[in-house]
Amino acid sequence: MGDLHDFIAESNRIEGIHRVTEYEVKAHEHFLDLREVRVIDLENFVKQIAAVPLRDHRGQDVRVGDHRPPPGGPMIRVALERLLLGPYLEETSPWELHVAYEALHPFLDGNGRSGRALWAWQRLREGRDPFALGFLHSAYYEALEAGGER
Repeated sequence: MGDLHDFIAESNRIEGIHRVTEYEVKAHEHFLDLREVRVIDLENFVKQIAAVPLRDHRGQDVRVGDHRPPPGGPMIRVALERLLLGPYLEETSPWELHVAYEALHPFLDGNGRSGRALWAWQRLREGRDPFALGFLHSAYYEALEAGGER
């Protein structure tokens, strides 16, 4: 893997998107440089990569295969705020945060790409290189580590 461009290309390919734009690179650079991530930061990032809102209004429900995330409404914002709280982040691995984020599925679209960016942000915050192996390889090993802790 090795760099941000490759990471974005892999993240996009997972979604069936076969391109990387300079706009996406700049959005990722800005996001990964944040000292902390707030809901507004994720909203801005997702607006740049997917142009969709947070599912914080009733009726903004989504389905992902057999997974039915919580229904859209104000609790989506509250749940996302909880995921981004310092104490939660301190106790949660990048893999666990990614799993919780994807289960919440807070946006109408762009959840996979923003979830992977959040994963990379947290790995950087921990002093770990998110680009060394690529997301899929890293996530695989993190899942094995998480499974061994239970």
